[in-house]
Amino acid sequence: MMKKGTSVVALLVLAMVVLFMVKPGQAITCQQVDVALSSCVSYLTGSSGEPSLACCSGVSSIKQNTPTKTDRQAACQCVKDAATKISSLKDDAAQQLPAKCKVQINVPISKTVDCSQ
Repeated sequence: MMKKGTSVVALLVLAMVVLFMVKPGQAITCQQVDVALSSCVSYLTGSSGEPSLACCSGVSSIKQNTPTKTDRQAACQCVKDAATKISSLKDDAAQQLPAKCKVQINVPISKTVDCSQ
């Protein structure tokens, strides 16, 4: 039998996956990026030492839903916009997030990245 907290996390991850599904040929939205990374805030602000499983699932889903350069540039701008709204974001933690989640992602997580590249 699952613990109450485990089932809540499982439901949140499932909801994120359903919300984050992108139809083929449809660009990723900033809302989808925000949802994917929302569970990463405690890691990105230094409140927790490691990103959560839900956070890493979000990073992975961004990778899966940004197959083209245009998709990655759009996601990059969404990430950059979200990052600038978090005043206590630690840029080094943001840059290390993909490696901590063991996901090679071509979307930098930073306040200062040039998304046109």
